[in-house]
Amino acid sequence: MILSSLSLINFKNYQEINFDLSDKINFFLGLNGAGKTNILDSIHYLSFSKSYFNHIDSFNIRKGDSFFSISAEFKKHTIHYKTYLAYERSKGKVIRVNDEICQKFSEHIGKFPIVISTPLDSNLILGSGEMRRKFLDVLISQFDKIYLNNLINYKRLIKQRNILLKQFSKKNYFSKEDLDIYNEKIIKTGSYVFEKRKGIIGLLRERVLFYYKLISSSQEHIDIEYKSQLHNNAFSSLLSKNIEKDRVLCYTSSGVHRDDVDFLINNTSLKKSGSQGQQKSFILALKFAEFELLKNMINFKPIFLIDDLFDKLDKKRVLNIMSLIANNDFGQIFITDTDLERINAILKERNLEYKCFFIEKNNIHEKRITD
Repeated sequence: MILSSLSLINFKNYQEINFDLSDKINFFLGLNGAGKTNILDSIHYLSFSKSYFNHIDSFNIRKGDSFFSISAEFKKHTIHYKTYLAYERSKGKVIRVNDEICQKFSEHIGKFPIVISTPLDSNLILGSGEMRRKFLDVLISQFDKIYLNNLINYKRLIKQRNILLKQFSKKNYFSKEDLDIYNEKIIKTGSYVFEKRKGIIGLLRERVLFYYKLISSSQEHIDIEYKSQLHNNAFSSLLSKNIEKDRVLCYTSSGVHRDDVDFLINNTSLKKSGSQGQQKSFILALKFAEFELLKNMINFKPIFLIDDLFDKLDKKRVLNIMSLIANNDFGQIFITDTDLERINAILKERNLEYKCFFIEKNNIHEKRITD
């Protein structure tokens, strides 16, 4: 899949910009705060119907304006898709693909799949289990609509069950029959989510180990472990065993919404023992693995967005990563960086097909930096 053109109006710091893109590598260079990441975020919007960084649409309108719009043309196989997303304060959000309006934003997910890596991904290691669950959910949802529907229904059912538990506490009343209505549906949807997560973790683990070795050129032992209460317990037994606990807490204490993933280096927590370079290398290995799995599932190459690719990496790891990226297996890639000299040195060492865009004072211009 290729994103051939992109146009922004009143999106974040941009009043109006239009540019055509390389089918291979697109570099966006500029100082911190220039708006490089905003370009990547606009592509994320077109894929997921929301920002990667701020899910409140109105916060992404350029200051002083009342709307923003993002227009693009994608090419998938031999078919062209003119895509338009806009948000207006008084009317809300609309998405059109070839003039057909998207009725449910969840149905748009998976049409234009992407993999995105940003400095915020350090939260996959340092943050809560919610961040790691979200990573798995985003990956699987782009190729499995049944998973996405089960996940949405599961979250809705857990919320409703928690409301019921609070009502029981408030009214000093309890009805097992009422609770069982939710339990039955929660077990069905949650079990599907568990099995899919377990399967994807097994596939990810193998490929992350492969990519980490390529990036780091080291013998460090990396591992990924999926932690879920459902590994050794039937979901129905968990809900039954924890009913008294749930009544006291007024929320559902067991289920796939409590899942987590452990990232390990040399059999210890990567969060506690990994250096910044090791953690960044692991995250990139995870993202390369995500790309490969998604590509295999959908039978075409998603778009790869990488923000601040070279931050916290030594020269050897940078060269290893560029060797990976130069491989045609990764299709179209978008990369941001602040260091012109570093990009110039990389491009002189390799014969790469690319476009380079300089961002300055909310404007973008293209230039061959090795000329």
